Amino acid sequence: MVAIIKCREDEDEYLKFLEELHQSRRHDWEWSFTRGRALWAKGRHLLLIASIGVDGRFAVTRVGKSVRRRGARDQDQQLRVTHVRRLSRRIPLAELLDGLTAAQRRHLVEEGHQSKGTGEAIRARLLRLRPELTEAVQLIEGAIDSWDFGESRSAQEVALQRDATLGVARMAGMQAPQLAEWDPPAEELYDDTVPPLFLDMVGAARHPDQLFDPPEQSPGDPSDRSDMMSNQPALEDHLIMHDTRVMHGWLSEETSHVAWRKFREHGRTLLVANANRIPAEHALGCDIIFYNVTRHSLVLVQYKKLNAARGGFYYPDSDRKNLTKELLRMRSLDRYAARYTGPADEQRLDPSPSWIKLCHPRSVLPHTTEMIHGMYFSRRQFESLRDDARLKDGRGGAVRFGYKNVPTYLDNTLFTRLVETGQIGTTGTSTDLVRQQVIRSFRGQRNLVLATLSGEEAPQAARNAQRRQAR
Repeated sequence: MVAIIKCREDEDEYLKFLEELHQSRRHDWEWSFTRGRALWAKGRHLLLIASIGVDGRFAVTRVGKSVRRRGARDQDQQLRVTHVRRLSRRIPLAELLDGLTAAQRRHLVEEGHQSKGTGEAIRARLLRLRPELTEAVQLIEGAIDSWDFGESRSAQEVALQRDATLGVARMAGMQAPQLAEWDPPAEELYDDTVPPLFLDMVGAARHPDQLFDPPEQSPGDPSDRSDMMSNQPALEDHLIMHDTRVMHGWLSEETSHVAWRKFREHGRTLLVANANRIPAEHALGCDIIFYNVTRHSLVLVQYKKLNAARGGFYYPDSDRKNLTKELLRMRSLDRYAARYTGPADEQRLDPSPSWIKLCHPRSVLPHTTEMIHGMYFSRRQFESLRDDARLKDGRGGAVRFGYKNVPTYLDNTLFTRLVETGQIGTTGTSTDLVRQQVIRSFRGQRNLVLATLSGEEAPQAARNAQRRQAR
């Protein structure tokens, strides 16, 4: 993302002082400034720093990386700037912005973070006018720190939702690099409030429940639409639009805040929704519901946390009350899916939809598409392992799941690959079953990541290239 800051005279003098003080010694340095919070809702940017010249006009004199910090006052936001690089030749701000189209100018803000399209256009024009800045800009954009949130339970819920969102992209066979471009909350997260949604932090923030960025209308576009579609963008695939409305209806019954994103690769479309409705202190984890529309296949993944304080183990007895209810729900889902499977349906290695992921709690989240390491089990395998003597090695013979004693499991790569290739998951699933699981997830006080994949399978050449890139 791109942002513009117009320095006041005293700020410009202070920047010159910092440059003279530190750069001659080759020391890293940073600068903090405060502006109105409304224009800095997202705080991780390629920052264009403009100073006023002798002619009274602003010109871009420096570039840097800005990161949002905690609010200074009720209406103010503090930002920290690092990796500042001075331009050898300043660029008049008016000249830089003259290259924007009329549509981009409508979204331009004089000072603050820019919309995605306008910011990309400004960045491209900056590098055309000053190609010598390419290396510095790449350095700034690559200098992204991990988010260290400590023991916050609310942040742990964000971490699970992030991992689940990355997981559904992998199940769809997509890289979705946009998911690495996210902006952690600058403010402290409290456990007695509903945690923020991960997708609200990805890319350009959208209003809750707004599905997609509306396309620019050309003069030849029809202006009259039905009332039902007046606030929705036109999509080429009517099936996707239908699924979108259906998904939106399911979620809106349970929560007023849903974050959406659409990803397209190799002719297929993945719709991803994040939703939650309860404070972190009452949350029981996260559910993935992944529905492949083309294959009529459903996969449900329920997250459980390993206890890092006990060497990385999950103790089923310590979670007996919740686990009993959740396993009952999963058995019911597996029986329902088996009942409606026919001989003409696709064959799977495992046609049961219910899976469990055990993973370590995180205190640091990277700005990459790295998932949380974990162990995946089918519901039947998990229940079988609870009776396995090899797992009864806790204090007093307590059953515990950990890397040290579990004989076999699936990791992130193998599990998501099996889903992607249709080797596991239901066959012949109805959308009614998906809806039932959405409602059950909310009633079970769980965060939810819901995804639908539509479109034909990716061509083999494209899939092979994708796997090579992943390596």
